[in-house]
Amino acid sequence: MNSIVKCGLGVVVLGGGAAAWYFWPGNNGNSVTTFSTVEVVRDNFVNKVQATGTLEPQELVDVGAQVTGEIKEFGVDLAGNRVDYGSEVKAGQLLARIDDTIVELDIKRAEASVAQANAQILTAKANISQAEVNKKKADRDLERAKKLGVGDALSQMDYDQYLTQAENAAASLESAQAQLANAEAQLQSANAMLESELRNRDYTRITTPVDGTIVVRQVNVGQTVVSNMSATTLFLVARDLTKMQIWASVNEADIAKVHAGQEVRYTVDALPNENFTGVVNKIRPNATMSSNVVTYIVEVDIENPDRKLLPYMSANANFIVKEVKDCLMVPEAAFDFHPTKEQVDPAFADKMRRPGPRPAEDEELAAERPEPSAEGEPAMVWVQKGDKVVPVRVVRGESDGTRSIVTPLPGETLEVGDKLVTGIRMVSASAKAVKSEGGLFGMNGPKRRQRGAGGVEIKPGQGGGASGRPGPPM
Repeated sequence: MNSIVKCGLGVVVLGGGAAAWYFWPGNNGNSVTTFSTVEVVRDNFVNKVQATGTLEPQELVDVGAQVTGEIKEFGVDLAGNRVDYGSEVKAGQLLARIDDTIVELDIKRAEASVAQANAQILTAKANISQAEVNKKKADRDLERAKKLGVGDALSQMDYDQYLTQAENAAASLESAQAQLANAEAQLQSANAMLESELRNRDYTRITTPVDGTIVVRQVNVGQTVVSNMSATTLFLVARDLTKMQIWASVNEADIAKVHAGQEVRYTVDALPNENFTGVVNKIRPNATMSSNVVTYIVEVDIENPDRKLLPYMSANANFIVKEVKDCLMVPEAAFDFHPTKEQVDPAFADKMRRPGPRPAEDEELAAERPEPSAEGEPAMVWVQKGDKVVPVRVVRGESDGTRSIVTPLPGETLEVGDKLVTGIRMVSASAKAVKSEGGLFGMNGPKRRQRGAGGVEIKPGQGGGASGRPGPPM
């Protein structure tokens, strides 16, 4: 069984090899050379840097909450509807209200603290008045004791007692004054606490600080907002959606070609048949790296007067590096074709030499070749004329990687529609004959019978008349 399989494989291989040899150009007769060509076109040349990005509002305001509580209700927008995604709002307009029950209780406690501090101030002032009276009496008693002096009428003990009373009265007055200062400080603290609680009550009313459009709503009625070290985000408000930006990621290899004020042309997936333009605002210096690829964010300012463009759409941006209007364009492959001497029109055989240093005996052709300039380098392309090619010397200019701008040198002619040769193909005569006969092995399919009116077949012997139509002769 194995030997049968091997024999079968050998037959297939030999048969395939024989067929390949038979149909290979030049093995079974004359081969035909055909040129692969492309036409010269006149078009606009654009050198650009391509990037992708997302549409962002130019100014996005984060509206958050600074107090903890339950969302009790939402406000209404300019149209009178409940605040939601896409709502238009004005500065100071209510977006949501947080339950203020706890805040109101805190306000009452703060007010009580203020009243208590005021009462303490009154008490301290009364104590000061009493201390001043006691001090005056003690000073008078001490003055009389000093006049009498220590003797038979006033003992030393009594004198010391008057002195002590005067000193105690002075200390009591200072203490009462200190109590007044303390009470006044407590009043300031209570007033500050009251002001803070009143401000917290204001914070329970979430309002927008700017005119704009609500882009994001992150809470629902009944949801509890927990305030921590940073304010909790409740809404994102775009100030003006008629002016937006594209945040495009540009590779580090191309970032040097991008600069502020540069024109940008872009499309969005939602409107594939529409083209938009913008202007580069700035390049963010903080680069990001992903999979060892460094990219920079470029901000592009765009206009959106009819607001067809929505935030966070994907954009395909082209940063215009250089643009040339209405120029001759040829594909890069045209510069790589090098014909043989037999393929060149004999009248142009002296131009077969590619642009470059020429020998001294070719002074006339060398004089026609300009030096490299800012417009580009000299080059040569080949135009098909019948079964031959004709050289045309050109200046090769800017390239977009696929096509290059060309300018014919003085005395040369290159027109739109000329067929530039990019390569050759060898086709054997037998292969062409096989193709013309309709099948790989020279076999045509069966011919279909002629059908009459209504699709009825014409049977043998019922041929049409002279006119070839079915039925009796007319």
